[in-house]
Amino acid sequence: MSREMQRWGDASIAFEPGNRDAGAGSHMQWSVAARGREMERVREALDRPEVLGVVITGAQGVGKSSMGRLVVSSLDSDPYVIHLRSASTGEGAPYSCFSFMLARLPQKYLSSPTGILQGITSLIREDAAGREVILVLDNPGGTDEMSTGVLMNILLTGAARIIAIAQQASDLPVDFHWFLQEGRLAEVQLETLGHEQTAEVLGKMLGHRMTAALVSRLHTASGGNPLLLESLVAEQRAAGNLVLLNAVWTLRGDLVMESAHGLEEVVRARWSKESPEAREIIEMLACARRVPLGRLAAVYDAKTLADMEDSGLLAVDDSPERWTSLRQQYVADIVRSWLTVPRRRQLRATLLDGQEPDAAGMSEQEILSYAALSKDAQVPLSPAHALAAAGAAVRHFDPLFALECAGGIQRSDPEWVTGQCRKAEALILMADYAKALAEVEDVTPEQLDTLPARQVAMYFAARGNAMRWAAGRAEEAIGIIHEGRERLAALREAASNGPSVQEELAAAERRLDLEGFAHAAYLGNYTEIIGPLETASADQDPAHLEHSLACGVILIEAYSVTGRELDALRLAEFVSQRMESLPATHGLRDYFRLAAFCAYLQAGQWRSCLRMLDSGSSASPSELQYRGAVLELAVGLANLFSGRGSKALDFLLPAVAQLEHRSVMGLLQLAYAATAFAYAQMGDSSNAYSYLAMENDAAGSGAFLSNRAREFCSDMARRWLGEPEARERLITAAREDLAHGRYTTAGLNVVGATVNGREEDFRLMDEIAGHRQGPLARLSALMAKGSLAESPRIMMEAADLAASLELDAMEARCVALALDYSRSISDHTTLRQAQARLDRLSQLLVELPVVPHGNTPLLTERERQIARMAGHGVSNRDIAKDIGVSVRTVEGHLYQVFAKLSVSSRRDLLGLI
Repeated sequence: MSREMQRWGDASIAFEPGNRDAGAGSHMQWSVAARGREMERVREALDRPEVLGVVITGAQGVGKSSMGRLVVSSLDSDPYVIHLRSASTGEGAPYSCFSFMLARLPQKYLSSPTGILQGITSLIREDAAGREVILVLDNPGGTDEMSTGVLMNILLTGAARIIAIAQQASDLPVDFHWFLQEGRLAEVQLETLGHEQTAEVLGKMLGHRMTAALVSRLHTASGGNPLLLESLVAEQRAAGNLVLLNAVWTLRGDLVMESAHGLEEVVRARWSKESPEAREIIEMLACARRVPLGRLAAVYDAKTLADMEDSGLLAVDDSPERWTSLRQQYVADIVRSWLTVPRRRQLRATLLDGQEPDAAGMSEQEILSYAALSKDAQVPLSPAHALAAAGAAVRHFDPLFALECAGGIQRSDPEWVTGQCRKAEALILMADYAKALAEVEDVTPEQLDTLPARQVAMYFAARGNAMRWAAGRAEEAIGIIHEGRERLAALREAASNGPSVQEELAAAERRLDLEGFAHAAYLGNYTEIIGPLETASADQDPAHLEHSLACGVILIEAYSVTGRELDALRLAEFVSQRMESLPATHGLRDYFRLAAFCAYLQAGQWRSCLRMLDSGSSASPSELQYRGAVLELAVGLANLFSGRGSKALDFLLPAVAQLEHRSVMGLLQLAYAATAFAYAQMGDSSNAYSYLAMENDAAGSGAFLSNRAREFCSDMARRWLGEPEARERLITAAREDLAHGRYTTAGLNVVGATVNGREEDFRLMDEIAGHRQGPLARLSALMAKGSLAESPRIMMEAADLAASLELDAMEARCVALALDYSRSISDHTTLRQAQARLDRLSQLLVELPVVPHGNTPLLTERERQIARMAGHGVSNRDIAKDIGVSVRTVEGHLYQVFAKLSVSSRRDLLGLI
């Protein structure tokens, strides 16, 4: 249903083809990467002496012929290859497969079928000159009986072996079926590549990490066809749309088809084989994108439609409307580019049959199809149709089409104000917040005066939302919400007491209340809205379902931040069940997943975060294009929380690559900080400091929760790097959150601050844990009590709890302290247990968050920081620059480190720190 988004005019060609690290590689390399397993099966079959050959089967366009050529070219024996092709039907002339040989046969062989058979066999042996003979037979279904007889004789006498290529085994001549049943012919079936296989092939050929949006978009566009996948990659690289950013492949925009010459040749080849009616159906679907099967069947022959579906041209879904589309998106894009405007108008008239539909009665799919068909034909949409299409396009993550539709609404139209709100929604989806605010502010007071209550509330909610995300304008949003409430109050004073009017006003007031709740959560003022949210979310009136659910989603976040982690998880389960009644495209589902993710993560249940993100329907390519960075950032944060920095980078780096292009929800700084934290966990100080510098330089504004997460990741990265100042910032943030009732974030900050902490920090940690719920709160309480009492037993209990949560870094920290405490009181049993456990964890973690004091002489935090950087090869000058001290100071610290650790070279430091 998506419109073409081919407007990226400044993209440059990034790399020269042929370089594996930067390009697609050769056609042979792609084929091997995609069909390596199947190719090996074919070769194994041909190596068995009892096998006469192989039949390669699969749907049309799956790459069977290419597979046959690949196998032949890869054989070690340098065989003599003969390519045979039969007629399209079984009515071909006798010996049609071997007609090119008949002219070469001496006259003596042509007098009888037996002579022809012997002559062809002799000629093949003579031409082969002792080499192995491989017959490649394409389209065997049309092989005539005389050719079949010759083939049978050649195979049975051992003169040659065969590679037959067919859509299915039943297409083979009847005599060949016996060979299949007896195992004399092996069948290798080719399937289209699945999503994971597509990712594997792209990984092999492109050689770097890739964004999930890139894989999804290319898989959907290629339909899992390896040849088309190769062509798409080549075309996108040539257009400068597929680029390598910080060792991550990503798309700068939607797929570009304007210069897709290779794909156009594929489409033209298929086009030339279709009947005139089939071509018109292709043209129709290229313009309309999706059409109900019943409507197509009313215009075109049902048998033609069935044949097109069987041949893989059409896809028909399982919905009641049986929506029909071209199976391959690139076919629609390329065919559409061929069509003139008069032809598009003709196709539109044919499909509509002179009847313009009523926008009020159309489903989302119907309005999008109608709008796409009209836009392509350059037929103006009515304001009602344009407004409905814009809203549907936003919900289907096609903001460019939404802007195109809403752009047709005139200022004089009654739909203008709502249209501006739709534009703002589309621009927010594209993270263009300043422009979104400009669109909703382009509404006059006179236009607002004419609006009914619901539209007033919708307008001020949209304006407040845009202002909240616009840089430096968040504090002003509350004034916009108040202005909206004042207008509603004025409308209520002037309104009649009719029940419908009063319900209209009540619904409008609920909408602005919801916007006020969202704004308070954005600012982190959770305690002031929990009471009203509990009341609103408990509303069971079916007419208020969306409002109740939306309030429930905000309440999940409020509970999870204010120490009520278990309440948040219970509410998330309840809201999830109630949300089943909403449409799959409802925007509230995305906000719910984000709130539930944060709740699980702050409760320490990072595995549940990953399961939740994997559950449900898969994100569409369009959704991943605009929200894929958020998804990958979430997965990266979950792994980072568990102490798995290396795994986290597989998702954080693709998230960074996308957010640098489009900083959705102001998350770029968080992505930089999280990536720095991941590198710090791995002991890679150079990259950690590099991303910390980018985090510091990046501009942007975000919600309280993402800002606090950014600060936490940044300070924790510096904490792992040994900077003593980071502890003070974490404690300061914890005390601020404590003052505002944000016990969960306060607890996370103080846990991070108490690595090698002070007694007062552990007392604060224990105090905050008393305000929280769940296993993570109990873990922090045990760590505080164990540290204050220097009890190895309590620390080992904390380590067991961390292990149950699979928090490797936290477990290692507890075990290291247990080791120190057991050594100090000569508890040899616990000491042995702790040492064995720490040895195991040392194999999982590149760097331990805490090194037992008894293992190495005590270093100051600054000495540990400098020693770690020096051990990773950072020069004294660079260390001084990174941490803001003089080179002489660095040299002095290193002298003390070398003396304490009894080492003489920087290289020896890496294994000790």
